[in-house]
Amino acid sequence: MPKPFVLIVEDERDIAALFRHLMDMAGYRTEIVSNGTLALERLSNVHPDIVLLDLSLPRTPGAVVLQQIRLDQRLNDVPVIVITAYYELAKELEVEPDLVMMKPVSPQQLIALVERLRRDRLHMDLAPLNTAPWDIVTELYNRSFFLYRLDSALRTMQENGQALFAVLAVTPNRYNDILSKHGQEEADDFLRSMAASLKACVRPTDTVARIEGDRFFILIEQAPGLRIPDMIAARIQKRVSFGPADSAAVAASCTIGILLCDKRYADAAGILRDSMLACQLALEAGPGACLSFDRDSLAAATTVAK
Repeated sequence: MPKPFVLIVEDERDIAALFRHLMDMAGYRTEIVSNGTLALERLSNVHPDIVLLDLSLPRTPGAVVLQQIRLDQRLNDVPVIVITAYYELAKELEVEPDLVMMKPVSPQQLIALVERLRRDRLHMDLAPLNTAPWDIVTELYNRSFFLYRLDSALRTMQENGQALFAVLAVTPNRYNDILSKHGQEEADDFLRSMAASLKACVRPTDTVARIEGDRFFILIEQAPGLRIPDMIAARIQKRVSFGPADSAAVAASCTIGILLCDKRYADAAGILRDSMLACQLALEAGPGACLSFDRDSLAAATTVAK
């Protein structure tokens, strides 16, 4: 059974990332749009189970988005929760949302709201994520949660072919050397430093995970073509290429494989498999390499390698 779908319309990335994480953990599939015009475009071809709506949005105000939802017979039964920092804007709404919440919204408030909607109106068959989503060393997301986000991104892309996304597979080049010379404790310090560097290079709404050993994966959503993932990869390599040669506290250079994903993928496991393959090809090209692939060029490169 498909997971219930929440559309998060919020331009403040930290807030959107928090809402998304809480909704993910509650068992919803989530998508973020950062302005009112994109929200209206998205709503023209999807039917979310809930809309979390900010009012102070770029381009098209949230009040207009709410009004259009209520005027659309296909959408007018969708619960809309307005979340705003401006009481006057909420008070002046010409169309009533299902609920108004004032920022700052605590995680406990939002979780309670989800439970209330489940009981009182939506009666959805949710399957909350009961396993911890965190990697215990770096406190990034772990493999299972990364696959969950990949599945959500793939579903969104299959509904809306323009919402391309990319996966960056990042391998720091000094981890094994630090591990062999200094032991696990300093190697773990190195991984934590690398995790902090990666998070500083991406948006709060991007998903950064440690999958295995010293390998990190980053899900970059809404990436129209290779330009944005390539820019992020260059930013990562610039940021992590400094620091004392023997310091485990500061990351050094890294190798990056980039996979641009399209809707031909059948599942998240296939995307992760090809991301690992892209990373392996980059490693074979030499330390510090950065190689970009789509599905076709990856298949061609794999054939040549064989």
